[in-house]
Amino acid sequence: MSSTYTTDSLSQFIKDNGIVIPGLLFFVKDANRHFVYINQELADFMGLENKEDIVGRPDSDFFADDIEKSYAADDKQVIDEGIVVRNKVELITTSQRLIQWHITNKVPLFDSEGKVCGLAGVTRKFEGNTNALHRSALDKSIEYIAANYSKEIKLKDLAQVCGLSLSAFERHFKKSFHLTPIQYLNRYRIQQSCAALSQSDVPISAIAMDCGFYDQSHFTRSFLHVLHTTPAAYRRRYT
Repeated sequence: MSSTYTTDSLSQFIKDNGIVIPGLLFFVKDANRHFVYINQELADFMGLENKEDIVGRPDSDFFADDIEKSYAADDKQVIDEGIVVRNKVELITTSQRLIQWHITNKVPLFDSEGKVCGLAGVTRKFEGNTNALHRSALDKSIEYIAANYSKEIKLKDLAQVCGLSLSAFERHFKKSFHLTPIQYLNRYRIQQSCAALSQSDVPISAIAMDCGFYDQSHFTRSFLHVLHTTPAAYRRRYT
């Protein structure tokens, strides 16, 4: 991306050239973190009938406070410090109240004087991005987690189902998923709990146990660490 692109010229370039990449969510923001442009994929993801409705508006108009704070922290680094955010794995709530993992990248945009005038970002669904060389082996660990996340899972069990040594398994998993196996397992459990919290009235303590956490306290700490809010607060969002 050329450093001479401004937020306006970049969004106009995309519009003029009709750039469409299936599954890729793209956005441009100005220095005040207001949207300048989003692609149709992102508009659909957010449940917007017209993508132009987002122009000139901040994240806080569309996302819950805890999610917006996470976005703001990353945006601030990009805009204020010119830092590039690479391959950040995050859980995002869709317009249908579903939780999906995404990998997000953000880069600063510069004006003709070399000053940061905004940012551009892309995000895509996390699933299915494993390294091709080890995909078939690592997929076995993903399937094992999906089938057994409510139970105790040990790293040696995951390595064994993949036919890899523990060190090789951890190394290849981190390279492919940008997460350690434990981080992936924890986030998968959080993902499952979000569905239960938003779509049922099952007690939080029961959801904690059903999703593989030791107790409600452990569940709350893990949930807060990943989504920056508590399970109770997350549930109230949908009641």
